[in-house]
Amino acid sequence: MNSILDTVTKNEEEFVRTTIDSRNAEYLSEVKNAKKLLTKSEKRIAELDRFFTRLYEDNVSDKISDARFEVMSKNYENEQEQLRIKVAELTKFIEDKEQKCSDIHDFIELVKKIKHIDELTPKSLREMIERIIVHEPDKSSGHRTQEIEIIFRFNVVKSRLVLDGRDFDRRKKAA
Repeated sequence: MNSILDTVTKNEEEFVRTTIDSRNAEYLSEVKNAKKLLTKSEKRIAELDRFFTRLYEDNVSDKISDARFEVMSKNYENEQEQLRIKVAELTKFIEDKEQKCSDIHDFIELVKKIKHIDELTPKSLREMIERIIVHEPDKSSGHRTQEIEIIFRFNVVKSRLVLDGRDFDRRKKAA
């Protein structure tokens, strides 16, 4: 953990640039496409409102039958409802992706606050780490290895460790 804290503290600008660049490379096209689709969907919703108004006026003036009005209006309403659901999903998607960029800055502020950890305490773990994933031990190679993933807060940095049982056996024999 201290190596990550030191890296972020010493190379803050590079860390921000690298992290944002990697995230932007991942998310920029997705967000751009989502925004285009969102705009297109919102325009279509407004267009369907205009169509429905015209359709209603045509029905009132007896240009189309009541049965035809009913079929067409249901189709417009169904399409509009699907578009509204899609707009809500796209809006949430865009907000989530934009939130991840601000998480980088929040993580850096946290690192500046903590600076260095001398002792791992429950409080320091809660402040820095989102979750720790301990995978099943693997004995397929004849000795025990176990993978551990540490996901830091804001999901900005991940650390992956592979513990080898032979290292622990050597320590026991040396002691």
